[in-house]
Amino acid sequence: MSSTKYTLDRIEDGYAIFLKYPDEVEQVILSLAAIDKQIQAGDRVLIEEIGDTYHIEVLNEETAQKKAEIHSLMERLRRKNNHLDG
Repeated sequence: MSSTKYTLDRIEDGYAIFLKYPDEVEQVILSLAAIDKQIQAGDRVLIEEIGDTYHIEVLNEETAQKKAEIHSLMERLRRKNNHLDG
């Protein structure tokens, strides 16, 4: 039994593609039918492998923090772009 943090990269063709945190190089692909949680791209999750099944826990606090960091970065880039255009 092991549990590992992942970030949900995308949902594609009925599958959730997770990237292992923090490197985000190694990936795990799970069928959406096997996931009993509401998930969306960008969610940080803890995936625990129990025998042949997976238990997924959405790490809401880490997800919110990461989304806030990305939002802040996007705002800084927009301000920089506006400054360069003007």
